[in-house]
Amino acid sequence: MTTADDIFDQSGNNIQQLGLREIPFTESPTDLQSETLQNIFTGRQNELRQIFNLFQSRERRRILVYGRLGIGKSAFLLEVLSVLRRKRQDMLTTYISLPANLDLATTALIALARAMPDDEWAQRQLYQMGIPTDKVLKERSAEISGNLVIGGKLGEKDLPITKPLYPAVSLDTLLERAQEKYPQGVVIAIDDLDKQNPSVVRQLMHDAQGMLKGRAWFMLTGHPMGMTGDLLTSERGLFDLQLKLEELDQPTMYQMLINYLNSARINNNCTDPNDPRSVLPFLPETAQRFCEVSLGKPRLFNRLGNTILSTAADFQATLITSEVLSQGLKAAAPTLRQQAALNVQEERVRALLQRRGSLSDETITMEELEQLGVRSFSDILPFLERLEEADLAHQLNQDDAKVFAPIPLPPSDDETL
Repeated sequence: MTTADDIFDQSGNNIQQLGLREIPFTESPTDLQSETLQNIFTGRQNELRQIFNLFQSRERRRILVYGRLGIGKSAFLLEVLSVLRRKRQDMLTTYISLPANLDLATTALIALARAMPDDEWAQRQLYQMGIPTDKVLKERSAEISGNLVIGGKLGEKDLPITKPLYPAVSLDTLLERAQEKYPQGVVIAIDDLDKQNPSVVRQLMHDAQGMLKGRAWFMLTGHPMGMTGDLLTSERGLFDLQLKLEELDQPTMYQMLINYLNSARINNNCTDPNDPRSVLPFLPETAQRFCEVSLGKPRLFNRLGNTILSTAADFQATLITSEVLSQGLKAAAPTLRQQAALNVQEERVRALLQRRGSLSDETITMEELEQLGVRSFSDILPFLERLEEADLAHQLNQDDAKVFAPIPLPPSDDETL
């Protein structure tokens, strides 16, 4: 009788049969402390050069990194911070993903306080907001009896949980303390600006103008769909650099695949793109095909890579042949749909897009709009953008119109077109 332990062991053996210690693809960027990101990060040389040129100046700068969902903004941001940590020993770099319902000043205060574990005042800011610290902080009070000398004693109680009344002032105070220890400056990186509702983002940026022009370097990331349409122009003066990340080209994707596989491959550290061993267990032709289907989008690349290797392991394959790749890509379509948890209307738009091959204001018909229960193409744009967010669609690069196409995956067995 096969036990759960047997199944676990067999799963590991199947991956090792592909010549890998583990499946290396991951949707979430690696943290700053790990060497993995340094080993697998690929491309973006021009963008990195623009960023690092700014760091040669004495002036503190404000940088916005933006681009479509899944384009690799978080990985790029972490790579920048990782390099700064290695090259600027007297600079403090902090990172935080924007929490829901928080203003930027409070978010920056949390990021900086977390990066200063030895500063008691910084830890008190966290503790009073209910954020765990390494050691429990107490509030001391004196209890005075009639005779101070004889009866006086000190008592301790937990600090009260409170929100900072003036987070921008608290942040500025903490930055002043940080700069005494880090003379090369402080970098505060706030990721996922677009987690907030688009109508909120505009207000966040307006409220943060004073903070952004303060003592620290600031790096923010977001994507256009998560921002109000005029943000990049109306708030232009806030940023010294607005850096747009585009899809990666195919040679870069191929090199990224080599880097990922090499980080997990057993007894093979070949990284020469001209050597077929560099993409094992893929064959060169299946590696190229995988990179093409990934459309230059790092997140889609990671999601598809996970499914392909999992499928190959289930088949107990030793190589990613054309047949194994096809089965992996076929398995990816329902997996992506399941992760997306589409509502009825989103599913109807997805089915129409899959059937038509592309949709735009110029190609959609009145009959199709009526079938969807809408009056114009603009009414289904939010659904198409939701599909793009779920890696079920992508925008074609056309300046004069928004054109969406499905991700080029083979239909699953249970899908009828």
